[in-house]
Amino acid sequence: MGRMKTVNCYDKRVMIRFVDVLALILMLVIFTGCAGGNYGKLVWDRDLNNTFASYQVLPDHRYYVTGGYGTPAAILAIHKDYQLDNDANMWAPVPNVSPAQMQRWIDNLSDDIKFWNSPTFMASYILAPDGKRVGAWYSGQSRTSVKFSDGNRIKVYPPNLKPTFDGGSRGGGRTKF
Repeated sequence: MGRMKTVNCYDKRVMIRFVDVLALILMLVIFTGCAGGNYGKLVWDRDLNNTFASYQVLPDHRYYVTGGYGTPAAILAIHKDYQLDNDANMWAPVPNVSPAQMQRWIDNLSDDIKFWNSPTFMASYILAPDGKRVGAWYSGQSRTSVKFSDGNRIKVYPPNLKPTFDGGSRGGGRTKF
């Protein structure tokens, strides 16, 4: 008859250990890749909120809106030392913003915006990874992704908005005029 093959328990333990180490290395690579990048953040600020509520224009900032010019879903102000990465046309640039324009925008924001989990608009500073203030965000959504790249370029994603009852949504894409 045939011989039975014997399995060496030592070989099995080595193989299991190898698979465990390989899985650990793979998880570290995946998590490091996800955590990597040059991400900034939003930090709510009461004084900045009062600045927007009193229709003041931040000096040395470029302004952008998303969701429509007349009733934007969000207002974005980026310091002149930074360039908005706007390849997908998620934000419309607005030159020469005045306090009167700020008043029109802010007065038209409050009633029909349907944001997830937020009934009111709020202002947040946009902070670079090193904590430096590089812009401002005014929206009914308190979170978004902010990514920095070489040459002081910044990508700010528009708010994710709840669909309206007619099946459409406000913001979260190309700005319509």
